[in-house]
Amino acid sequence: MRKKVLIIEDEHNLANIIGKSLGNEGFEIKIVTQGDLALDEFYSFSPALVLLDINLPKKNGWDICKEIRQYSKTPIIIMTARDTELDEIHGLELGADDYVTKPISTKVIILKIKKLLKMEDNSFFYLDKLSFDYNTFKIMVEDNEIVLSKRETLLLEYFFRNQDIILSRETLLNEVWGFEFSGEERAVDTLVTRLRKKMGVYGEHIKSIRGVGYVFSKN
Repeated sequence: MRKKVLIIEDEHNLANIIGKSLGNEGFEIKIVTQGDLALDEFYSFSPALVLLDINLPKKNGWDICKEIRQYSKTPIIIMTARDTELDEIHGLELGADDYVTKPISTKVIILKIKKLLKMEDNSFFYLDKLSFDYNTFKIMVEDNEIVLSKRETLLLEYFFRNQDIILSRETLLNEVWGFEFSGEERAVDTLVTRLRKKMGVYGEHIKSIRGVGYVFSKN
């Protein structure tokens, strides 16, 4: 599956040049030229990385960066003509992963993007054609998303992070429901059954351990 880069840049020529170069490198690209459209495109496109200008029409990049960071750890590179130290500090404090000033070569931008995405590879769990993004909590089989409830997603994430470890029902209740949960342990079994059904053949990797709980294994 090709990694996606969202370019939020109002200089059409620059955005197209960078987009074309990234496309040639195998990335899937979407370009947004107005700040007020950026967040909607971010959530619908689900990029692996955002390349963000600051001086945008209708909504500035500072606000966009801040709002993305409230809900996502997706890497953000700010690319702007604002070259003061205060601007750079402000961008990094808002949560940007890198801050570069224009003019900058396309080759340098691509190298920075590749470096950040290589670092982010640990943010994904892979099993055959299935991928799980620990940042956005999206689970995909090829290009098709498996839609899970919040609790199902938290349970699946916990299985992925603790593969090949036998997990008791009590442990799963504490970690997924929280210590304040006052229901019965059978709530775990009900949720696992729903999760297995939604995951299809991949649900077979969640194995029952009689009298104890469950274990997730890639084998």
